[in-house]
Amino acid sequence: MYDKNSGRSRGFGFVQFSNDYEAKCAKDAMDGKVILGRPLRISFALGKVRGGPVIVPGLPTVSLKYI
Repeated sequence: MYDKNSGRSRGFGFVQFSNDYEAKCAKDAMDGKVILGRPLRISFALGKVRGGPVIVPGLPTVSLKYI
């Protein structure tokens, strides 16, 4: 991701995987590794859907009951 005003790297990016297993394996393998003297912090992006539930990959789905 690049800053649209300066053209410089914003220091993060996104990678999409074909399935949850591959994503988890890649995260486990690379989280905390050092590249160019800086440690990588890898986490799953949360999907944002207006008015909908937030789905976190790798966590069991929990149904909520509103009272």
